[in-house]
Amino acid sequence: MKQTGRLDGQAKLLLLLNTLYISGIGLSNTFVNVHLWKEKHDFKMIGLFNLCTFLAIPIAFWLGGHLTKRWDRVLNIRLGMAVMACFYTTVLLLKTMVAAYIIPLGLLLGTGAGFYWFGYSLMYFEITEPNNRDVYNGANGFLISAAAGFAPFLAGWLLTRQASGYILIFSLSLAIFLAAIVASVFIKARACEGIFSMRSVWQETIMPSRWRQIVFAYIFWGMREGVTIFTIALLVFIVAKNEMAIGTYALLTSAISLVAYYAIGKWIRPERRSIFMLVGALMLSVAFLPSLFSLRYSSLLWLGIITSFFYPFFAGPLISTAFDVIGENMKKVHQRAEYIVMREFAFSTGRLGGTMLFLIVVTFTSRPQTIVMLLIALNLILLASWLCIRSAYMKGKNEHERTIHSSLFQYDRPGVPRSGCSRSDARRGRNPS
Repeated sequence: MKQTGRLDGQAKLLLLLNTLYISGIGLSNTFVNVHLWKEKHDFKMIGLFNLCTFLAIPIAFWLGGHLTKRWDRVLNIRLGMAVMACFYTTVLLLKTMVAAYIIPLGLLLGTGAGFYWFGYSLMYFEITEPNNRDVYNGANGFLISAAAGFAPFLAGWLLTRQASGYILIFSLSLAIFLAAIVASVFIKARACEGIFSMRSVWQETIMPSRWRQIVFAYIFWGMREGVTIFTIALLVFIVAKNEMAIGTYALLTSAISLVAYYAIGKWIRPERRSIFMLVGALMLSVAFLPSLFSLRYSSLLWLGIITSFFYPFFAGPLISTAFDVIGENMKKVHQRAEYIVMREFAFSTGRLGGTMLFLIVVTFTSRPQTIVMLLIALNLILLASWLCIRSAYMKGKNEHERTIHSSLFQYDRPGVPRSGCSRSDARRGRNPS
């Protein structure tokens, strides 16, 4: 970290908030789909619940953009935490009737997640820069891997030993979100400039540009995320028939993620992102092959080990590159809220598309191997995302080289001194500094 940029107090506070958020999510969200499955063994119901969640997230981002321009980005973080607390309170009150209200519950969960992630993404952009962004991603990934491993393990242990386990873990999540709201008080208030308007961002999106490559990369990535975010844990429960198995699975895979995130924080730099993304995308696809031939807990464990190690190689560079493009000039920086909203629109478009494809598949068959085949196809789509990021990086590199070449050409013209040094000084080898 000393060689690549340090993290200030606000960055560390954001790391704390995100760790609390992931802890609350890890305790309960991992088991929300399992809870629904136990009430009614129906893949379509699970898919519909997640479809409603993904539909609400971009709407919350859009509303969050307006709130940020009028007041402050911290409001979105607090509002997101508050809505998540309302979601778990509602689940506690509904108890066994949860399956009858999957549409409003999915919309409520998506709204809370949307408000939080918009506020988080905006603050992440403001407190990091290219020289410490990969370092922050490594530290953040390290902490959330620990939280995402320990929280489901604790939840699985409680669910297998307490008759009222689901009530207990949902209550713990509620308490964590309330604690995060209190911690958010220490974030410095900062409003965005201007009026919220998506027009210029949309124009750049439809024109050939580095930003359009980022948008397509997020669409392809979202197709994978929309399905894997809920199917893998569900497959583990279907095979093992035990919540503790999910907790153990999460603990082991998160421990491996700790190593991977340490690696990307230490080794990945802008010029290395492309090769790390390619390796990550290929290995994420290969990881599913054992489960295709034999769907057992051991094959799913292999899937978790490979995925948890190589997923940060893909996701970390993609996120960093997207924010680098947003911060490449001051005009974009002033419209950072609009760019973050457009990025989420792209990601949610992919997630909705992937989830709808999942619903189509499970309408005709509910065989787990068929779902695994779908997951392999969606992970192969990550190669298209890699191509987009590589194109954006190469285009940015070429533009940078042209700028340097143009500056040198200007300085080499007769009568134009180079870097404030006169030609007589240059001939004597004198340095103006």
